[in-house]
Amino acid sequence: MNNLYYNTSRTDQNYTVFTEKGLKVENGLNYNSSTNTFTKTEAGGKYAQLGWFGDRYVAVNGKSNKLAKLIKEQKKEEKQTLKLGTVWDLGEGYNLTIESLDTRAAPRQAWISLNRDGKALDNKVVNEGDIYTYVSKNVNGESSVPVFVTYVESIFTGGEGMSAMVQLRYTWLISQNVFEVKVGDTFGIFEVKEANENYLSLYNKDKQINLTQNSVSPLYGDLKFKIADSDTALRFYPILEKTKPGKYEIRGRAFDEKSKIFNTTLQWDAQKFPGFWYALNNGKSGETLTITQPASSLKASSRAILKDNLFYNTSRVDLNYSVFTQKGYTVEYGLSYNSSRGFTKGSTGGKYAQLGWFGDQYVAVNGKANKLAKLIYSQDKREKKTIKLGEAWNLGEGYNLTVEALDTHVSPRQAHLTLTRDGNKLDDKHLTEDEVYTYVEKSLDGESDVPVFVTYVESIFTGAEGMASQVQLRYTWLISRNVLEVSVGDKFGIFEVKEANENYLLLYNKDKQIDLSQNAVQPLYGDMKFKIADKDDALRFYPIFEQTIQEKPKVELKAAGATATATIEPDTTQTIAAIPASASIQAAATSVKAGTTESTIQKLLGFWGFYAILGISGAAYFVLREKD
Repeated sequence: MNNLYYNTSRTDQNYTVFTEKGLKVENGLNYNSSTNTFTKTEAGGKYAQLGWFGDRYVAVNGKSNKLAKLIKEQKKEEKQTLKLGTVWDLGEGYNLTIESLDTRAAPRQAWISLNRDGKALDNKVVNEGDIYTYVSKNVNGESSVPVFVTYVESIFTGGEGMSAMVQLRYTWLISQNVFEVKVGDTFGIFEVKEANENYLSLYNKDKQINLTQNSVSPLYGDLKFKIADSDTALRFYPILEKTKPGKYEIRGRAFDEKSKIFNTTLQWDAQKFPGFWYALNNGKSGETLTITQPASSLKASSRAILKDNLFYNTSRVDLNYSVFTQKGYTVEYGLSYNSSRGFTKGSTGGKYAQLGWFGDQYVAVNGKANKLAKLIYSQDKREKKTIKLGEAWNLGEGYNLTVEALDTHVSPRQAHLTLTRDGNKLDDKHLTEDEVYTYVEKSLDGESDVPVFVTYVESIFTGAEGMASQVQLRYTWLISRNVLEVSVGDKFGIFEVKEANENYLLLYNKDKQIDLSQNAVQPLYGDMKFKIADKDDALRFYPIFEQTIQEKPKVELKAAGATATATIEPDTTQTIAAIPASASIQAAATSVKAGTTESTIQKLLGFWGFYAILGISGAAYFVLREKD
């Protein structure tokens, strides 16, 4: 109790129209960086913003304890063209209507009206090249609050028979639904300890937080602690779980030319860039991204990672088959591991080799890091799959397991299982209760005797009256037969393979300079990219993975529901290492969960560092404190 603190403080932000055009906003703010104070004037170029549990809010009139959601903010390159009489839906009930356009006046003019939920808020005649600001007289006790800002860039006549049009840029809109944070307010396990214009501080007053093995402990909203399934060590990290459709960035720590703290951030691993794969239960990972040129050579006047200076490395790690961990049973042709000798293969073994490959989870076939097979399915140790006689279990990638027969009268009870892929029979076997079934591929990409499928027959039982008999399977594990063999000289995006062996893979940007242009996204390979700040006086960038949650499909007829589980359901399994950016807890991994109707992205934050969450200001952070 009283040992977990969440803090968030306001930071200054330019209105885009001020940055791009030098134009100030009616009743906008000015900011003094030396005193960290905001002052309100008739016209100012800034507003105050802050992070609130992973979301971005505006501090109304610069006050951190009065929060308004930022509904819309056009990027500097975005333009919105509206015809005479058309309506622009801005969100949250706001609509902007072009009432009339005068293309003969000098300067040209637009008559614009703003309404919310069908009620008129304001209307104004605005000249080409001017700003339109709607100022609300009173918002939650704050007077003269800029709520809506847009810039009329141009007004022009359409083609023959076409309406006149107006082009708007740098649009900005906040919600009028403001919530005020006060001392004593509670948000999940937190209570507000301090609330003022400058910052908010919350803590777990009188509430103990249990970090139970293999659990998720809610904190507030989408923010939770995820705890490893390990009884030998306590390992946990914070996560933000997002289900709202949209595009999310999974970020690494920023390189910042002007930051005294992070200007030497030239290497990212799973702790500094949770886009990389990380195994929470045993704390293992193996991916790194490294810039080898001096930090001093990366600056606003020299925006390039030179050839042969960006290295991606991934190495294999040992993991147990779940059936070995939980039951002590080895797997046919599984591996053994010794920290000094590495992996060895025998007739049976309890381990396999795994590695991350640009954030995805792969198995190193027969322990070889240069032969990669996608891990299609891996049951959690608490999961159970019950299949009726005659049913088929769709495992993904064309694999199906069918229960051909069950004999509940013999001792031990028996099951006849058939494994197929794309309708073609691979194997069938008679198994007893408490037995491991392993399907071994005799040859897979030049590797002999490769375990491809593993499951454990926990129980076989007779169904209720009139019901078929059933079998219960656990600790199921399946890899793809589509193996990626990585060889020296192979190319993956901007990378070429420099070294490829059983232990690790090393790739680099041979003969390819990487430009870090202002306000750009630089592809590296697959979903991995560098994102560069829109700043002309400093070089600031970080690695990202982009993940998208799709809209739910519209279903008119009653359909079978799809349940989101720890991996992608119902047919495939995907785990993606994941997130972070600027709150004082760093991210470790991200899972993408998807069903036929909904996807979920978890931003997994851990290993106390200094990050910003989801692109908000880097002013929100956690602190774990020990009592003296």
